[in-house]
Amino acid sequence: MSEKINKHLTAEQAMQIAESYKEKYDLSGTIDGTKERTAKFYNQFDDSNLPVWLVMVSIIPTIFEADDEYTIVISDAEAQVKYLIDPNGHYYAPHTKEDGLTDEEFDKLWNEDSENN
Repeated sequence: MSEKINKHLTAEQAMQIAESYKEKYDLSGTIDGTKERTAKFYNQFDDSNLPVWLVMVSIIPTIFEADDEYTIVISDAEAQVKYLIDPNGHYYAPHTKEDGLTDEEFDKLWNEDSENN
């Protein structure tokens, strides 16, 4: 059974949103648009049934990081960054800090969202 997926964004648009977000929040890393796996669309991801783009950002790992990249998760419908997944698999959202959310508040919000889905 094949179902048609209507995407609001292209891979290029998702990468541009990710790049703008990186610049705004002074995040490290490089988005390599020449690699096919840099931006991938998923009809649903994590505990959400919402379509997202995952944009991979290459970094030089430190002794504290398990991997050499992190992921920017972008809502396809909203055309905005939802959160990041750091090289160790932890969720992080720099844009929520401007609204006064602490890491603990973000974790609580994320856990509540997961429980509601």
